Amino acid sequence: MKHFGKKSVVLLLVMVLTLSALSACKGGDKTAGQPKGGKENNSADADGKGKDDGKKSGKEGGLDPMTKEDITLSYACWGLKEKGEIEARDEQLAAFTDAYPNIHVNFVEIEQDNWNEALYNNAASGTLPDVFWVFSVTDAVKNQWALDVTDLFDADPDTKEIYPGVRDLSTIAGHRFHVPCVMFPHMIFLNKTLFEKYNEPLPDYDWTVDDFKKIAERMSHPEDYYFGTSQPIYYDLMDAWYNGKTRYGWDGKKYDMGQTWVDAWNWRLDWIDQKVCEWMSEDEKQNVLGDPAAWPPGKGRVAMHIDWPWTIAKFQDEVSKETGMEFLFYPLPKGPTGRQMALIDNSVISATTKHPREAWELQKWTSWGKEACKNRLAGYKKAGAPVSRLPVITNKEVWKQIIDTAPNESMKAFYEHLTDITPSPWPIAPGWADFDAWMGDQDMIGKIERREVRPEDVVEELNDKLNEFREKDVELIKELYSIK
Repeated sequence: MKHFGKKSVVLLLVMVLTLSALSACKGGDKTAGQPKGGKENNSADADGKGKDDGKKSGKEGGLDPMTKEDITLSYACWGLKEKGEIEARDEQLAAFTDAYPNIHVNFVEIEQDNWNEALYNNAASGTLPDVFWVFSVTDAVKNQWALDVTDLFDADPDTKEIYPGVRDLSTIAGHRFHVPCVMFPHMIFLNKTLFEKYNEPLPDYDWTVDDFKKIAERMSHPEDYYFGTSQPIYYDLMDAWYNGKTRYGWDGKKYDMGQTWVDAWNWRLDWIDQKVCEWMSEDEKQNVLGDPAAWPPGKGRVAMHIDWPWTIAKFQDEVSKETGMEFLFYPLPKGPTGRQMALIDNSVISATTKHPREAWELQKWTSWGKEACKNRLAGYKKAGAPVSRLPVITNKEVWKQIIDTAPNESMKAFYEHLTDITPSPWPIAPGWADFDAWMGDQDMIGKIERREVRPEDVVEELNDKLNEFREKDVELIKELYSIK
């Protein structure tokens, strides 16, 4: 372990799910032995005092006061290779220990490529950090790493500021085992140079999905190897655009792939056929771009590339210089519901922590809370970095600070359009990982792309299989945590 003030090892952002094995202690009553939070917590003195947003008080909302005793907490997060993230982390931890000088924080360095493997080893040796980020909340719960924080979440009035669409999908079997940390909303990397080349007017910031479709088709020039858009998977976006839900129609209780999934797949297949979305072969990449493994959006070959904020620095520092092209960062077009889709990073408190109330506060100051957001932004400013991790809360003061940092009109519009967020559910939704693995074993995506099966012919079977995996996970979690 290291104290937070020292530099950590370089960590690579990984957005894919890895291991999903269960802990060897399956079947035990974990909740019987784990410490309670909220009003039932006994870790603080009755006359203890703490701070919330810099204010002294005896109790913060329904939470117990913070302990006055000298204690040590440990913390682990990833993404520190990204520009500004080390500075953001240091700002957050310095602010936390300034507010709570009796609490010492050790930052746990974990190689991100081996994140889950390290957590398994820590769990086996009884050294899980008090607060740590997880790729899959479901796996953390199934392995009994995560504290049930339902009482803490409900007792903290600030959780009401979390985007409703995110908050509503943050339970498993009716309980909360994590808190969303930060979000990465989908956005459009718009190649202004290509728009000028083909005399296409820039879209309005309040554009729609229909606008996007028409522009993408007009901006496709496969004869020159320029394309309207990249290789999107539209079924996650379409559920948000048209149903106000998230991928596979997940509503927090069950999946409903349905007609939206079918329509999204047929849209994708149609655009592949029309060469509206980039689908260059290795030979074409070699002949046109000089590299069979080239990334066409990064070579300036895509008019409207769908990506996330963490890629902004790459386009600003590398792609623009290499291609000589100018890029604008636009809000995603809106569907009828007005909802925007975002990827969410999540954090849990260890089920074995000795200080659940204090761990809750540390988690809040380093991930989702108002102070976390302010100090993250301060770290970005210190590093001269674009804002990458965005708040999962709707706090107006926090968002004003971010909007005020916007370097141009399009980025300001991007921030201002993030008013109603729904999360990609894969880190939380039960059954997701097993279904994803099953889909891979069946080569189902390949079969659809090769036109061996039609989406409309398999959607009912896939939806049944997905809900079958969901039910299996939910029943296991209920057993492990004695949930009725």
